[in-house]
Amino acid sequence: MGGVIHHLRSQRCLIILDDVQTIFSSQQLAGNYKPGYENYGAFFKQIAESCHNSCIILISWEKPREIAALESHQKNCQTLQLNGLGESAREIFTEKGLSESEKWSELIDLYQGNPLWLNTVAAAIQDLFNGNVSDFLSYDSLVLGDLEYLLHQHFQRLSDSEKQVMSWLANQNKPVEISKKPALLELSPSEFLKAVESLRRRLLIEKVQKGDRTLFAVQRAIAEYLNS
Repeated sequence: MGGVIHHLRSQRCLIILDDVQTIFSSQQLAGNYKPGYENYGAFFKQIAESCHNSCIILISWEKPREIAALESHQKNCQTLQLNGLGESAREIFTEKGLSESEKWSELIDLYQGNPLWLNTVAAAIQDLFNGNVSDFLSYDSLVLGDLEYLLHQHFQRLSDSEKQVMSWLANQNKPVEISKKPALLELSPSEFLKAVESLRRRLLIEKVQKGDRTLFAVQRAIAEYLNS
């Protein structure tokens, strides 16, 4: 580890680690390392706290615990959440040859501008409906299709407590507060809050600010998957 720090100090380096979530255990709260991978935590922490002019970028579905702790007081350690594409997602629909461009904004909103989801949905619309967006949108429920496989990859990693919280949120009609643990969940207050925190680190639940109230919700596509 010392050799890596020496190189980061002697030369200006950029290190990119992709799919970092693969070093974490499944069916546990976010950020628990697989056996034999625990030294990564010390590695991330040492790089964040050492003096150097280099940069390391971690790309992950889950935020390492060390990063969550360090970014609260280290200016040189930050998290960037990749949000939806917004109207620029129209380029995906143009490339896929979809018709009825006046309906594209509705598609973007339904799938939160997620580029992977929109690519998957656009391919299905072209294949099943000859590119006609209205026919696709005529279905009462949100059509997932191949998205179910993509979402399943996320959900197979969740702990039992996280699955309970996700199912509860998916059945709410609007964003909800978490000031009190829902009575129907068979979790202690501590287990409930730990599960919410873990789901936030996985970016599977959204935080909605309404005045001085903090609310939480899941995206519609995720709720549809859980209730299907």
